[in-house]
Amino acid sequence: MLSGKLNKIRTFALLLIFIGFGIMYLGFLWPKAMPIFFIFGMLAVFASVGIYFWIGTLSTNAPKVKCPQCHRVTKLLGKTDECMYCKAILSVDPKHAPMSDHDVKQ
Repeated sequence: MLSGKLNKIRTFALLLIFIGFGIMYLGFLWPKAMPIFFIFGMLAVFASVGIYFWIGTLSTNAPKVKCPQCHRVTKLLGKTDECMYCKAILSVDPKHAPMSDHDVKQ
């Protein structure tokens, strides 16, 4: 389900939204502390919005590569990353490329 750095960061941001809403709902249990729970919940949601904005700007500059295993176009974040679809390890730098079966000495 989670593959590729972009998807992992997006999933974390989505989790922050749910945690923020959960914190806000906890305020209903203690009505006198409701403003505090609301503030902390909104901070979590705002942090998520910031992460979504940051990952969106990273995604626009990420190089697109064709995966050699599934032949789909995916984006790489950094020198090595996983394919978003088949979880194959991809690399832009040849010295960081994963070893294939014919590279392993018997």
